[in-house]
Amino acid sequence: MEDFLGTWKLVKSVNYDNYLKALGIVKDLNEDVITETFSEEEDQVVWKIETTNYTGELRFTLDKEFQLDTLDNCMSVFPQITMSLNENQLVQVQKMDKIETTIILEVQGTNMIMTLKCDGVEAKRIYEKAVVANLSKATTQVPVSLNKSRNTKFHCDK
Repeated sequence: MEDFLGTWKLVKSVNYDNYLKALGIVKDLNEDVITETFSEEEDQVVWKIETTNYTGELRFTLDKEFQLDTLDNCMSVFPQITMSLNENQLVQVQKMDKIETTIILEVQGTNMIMTLKCDGVEAKRIYEKAVVANLSKATTQVPVSLNKSRNTKFHCDK
């Protein structure tokens, strides 16, 4: 799970509109700016999804079924969702009525590849790992001299 932790920004989508149609979702979410962040809190994984018009998060335990409302806030709900870690892949299986979709996430270097499959339609979304400065570890020293030379030093430990 460690490889997935952090923030990822969507950089490319392939065939995503057709995948949404296979799910029965009409709204075009393909234009949204998307950032996804994975973290761990105790025994749960937290998957935060931020788009231009939506912010939400999933909290789940690996291999334990849970429920999710759809991103477009419509009334449909996927009643059966399971997330599992298979070697280097995070696999999500969603089942609703007669629809089943599988979403496979895999980290390849600084990219996370999301492969989405539903009813014979396959889409890919490619994310880049966001570089976030860790300010909590940085120290800044700014000595101020009382003389007119204004001798100022900056020091940052990473």
